[in-house]
This record gives sequence, C-alpha cells and structure tokens, in this order.
Amino acid sequence: MEPVRSHRNPRVVEAARLHRVRERRATGKTILEGPGLLAEALAAGVMPDVVFALPEDTITARLAREHSFELTLVEEAALRRIADTETPRGPASVIAIPAPSRPTGRDVIVAWGLGDPGNVGTLIRTAAAFGWDFGYTPGTADPWAPKVLRAGAGGHFRLAITPVESMKTLEEAGLATVAMTVSGGVSPDELGSGSHALLVGEEAPGLPADVIEGAAHKVSIPMPGGMESLNAAMAAGIVIYELSKYQIPGTKYGER
Repeated sequence: MEPVRSHRNPRVVEAARLHRVRERRATGKTILEGPGLLAEALAAGVMPDVVFALPEDTITARLAREHSFELTLVEEAALRRIADTETPRGPASVIAIPAPSRPTGRDVIVAWGLGDPGNVGTLIRTAAAFGWDFGYTPGTADPWAPKVLRAGAGGHFRLAITPVESMKTLEEAGLATVAMTVSGGVSPDELGSGSHALLVGEEAPGLPADVIEGAAHKVSIPMPGGMESLNAAMAAGIVIYELSKYQIPGTKYGER
C-alpha cells in the first residue's frame, strides 16, 4: 500500500476537521491520538472507522490485522495535519462518539461549566481511576475533543459520560450533590457515606452562587500552607480520594 504523502488529501482533510467542535457534532465522530488511546478503545469494544499510521508503525499494522479495522498509511506531513500535537507520534484514529449515558447511580464528578480541556480530561482520568462516572453541564469543554481525550488517558472508555442539565437530574438518580467551594464548606473527610455528585466549577469564579446554595453539601479543602486555591482538577482529585478511600480493598481504610 502506497502511503498518503499530501496533507491536502481529501481523507486527511476530512479527519483534520474533527478538531472543530462543530464538525464533531455534525458527524458524531472524533479523533484519538496515540497508541494508548487506540488500545483503550479497542479493549472497550470501540472499533475505529479508520486509523492513520506511519509506514514504519508495525504495532498498529498488527492491531489492524487482529481487529480488522481499516488502516491508512500516511507520511509525516499528512499525520501532522490530522493530529493536534506538534510532533505527533501516531496513530490517529477516527471513531464514532459513543452515545451519551444517563446517570448510573455511581458516584459522579460533574464539570460545571469548566472550560479548560486539560482540566476536563484530568477529571475524567481521575474519575475512572476511582470507579466514578463523569457528568458535564453546558459550557463545559467538549468531553470528546482530542485535547480532552489525550488528558483523559483512556478514562473515557472506563466510565459513563453524562450530560447534566440541572441538579435535579443528579438528585433523581439518588445522588447527594456536593459543591466544591474555596471556603465555608466541611472538610472532605466529614462528608457522609452514600453516592455523591461532586460539582466542580471554573478555577477563578468557581461554581455559580445558586448552584452552591442548592447543593445538599458544601466541601472545602483545608490548606494550612496559606495558598488561596488549588487547580480545579487537583482539588477534585483530593476530594474524590477522601470519598473513595474506604472502598479501596487491601488498605487500612478498606478494612473498616
């Protein structure tokens, strides 16, 4: 098979357009960059529409034979057009975006208007690591954007991703809403047991006032070092751990 050399090749251009949110919404497709995300997708039973790889990428060629997906060989110039990174490693895989999920009743972290793709992806990765689901409200960075997928490190394929219109959606699923605030809330280890929906807002303004007031609980992280606040994803990770540690088997917490 002769590799595609031109970055103007129609299939290359079509795939590159998926970096635009409008194109993803119109086609229902997105791009996975790198071997790790492709492996996670395949393990979850998500079959790519097409995978673009360099001619020397023998691992992806083997996966194509084993899983019977379409493989298109491309030169570096074409791969750079498809990928979003400055020095793409490849492969770049086009997949159909999975259908949105409804709340499952498991603990869920909710990005409430969180616009930074890196933070959103890190929240998804953290949620997956602790067996939580992920929810998002309008105004949040597209969970299926390539940048979010990279930051998520495969977590997208290990949890339910749920659009959230209001806190009522969460409450109807039997979840206790927990608003993260810089101050004025209880320490994470004081929250009760049960299923939670942890609400995380933008780093600077935080959650809207009406969301904080309407939540069943408010939580703040004690910071004796004197810093005013933490990165949104970092702060959420601390709270998720505190709420999850008594469910971790093989530890002194899980034995309680």
